Amino acid sequence: MITGEMTMFKKNDWFFGLVSIAIGAFVLVNIRPLWSVKASMDPAGPAALPAIIAWGMIGIGLVHVTASAVLIQKGKNEAKAEVPDRKGKKDLKPVMLITIASVLFIGALPFFGYPIAMPLLIAAVMGAIGVRDLKKIAMTSILTALILFVSFVYGLRVDLPLGIFERFF
Repeated sequence: MITGEMTMFKKNDWFFGLVSIAIGAFVLVNIRPLWSVKASMDPAGPAALPAIIAWGMIGIGLVHVTASAVLIQKGKNEAKAEVPDRKGKKDLKPVMLITIASVLFIGALPFFGYPIAMPLLIAAVMGAIGVRDLKKIAMTSILTALILFVSFVYGLRVDLPLGIFERFF
């Protein structure tokens, strides 16, 4: 791996950068009808937040594409032989595990409710990315879910699915 100021980026980040740019552009194209909506309680309009997020995604994508191009160019200029990447399918394993955990989370949400499903999702994501300390996983998932629950239910007044906890709220 190339050392230096750009160690947080990898040569193959151009792909994720292009996907981010494409998603941002897709959102910008599809929110065009929302700019003409006048009857909105939001003073900025209903398209403002999606537009901000889309432009942010485009910006992040451009950063990744640029950093990847710089790293690829540096790699070509170095005389060292690179060690071949033998990870292959292992790189997709965390992505697949997180995707499966997210699908299970969506399916379990109506039955078990947010207070049970969210800590399980957080724990699954932490396990998928390689965290093995069970105490750290338990504390992080429970505290994060609790903070999110309190923030959404009491701070933002969002009705979250409570599942089996419906009778307590």
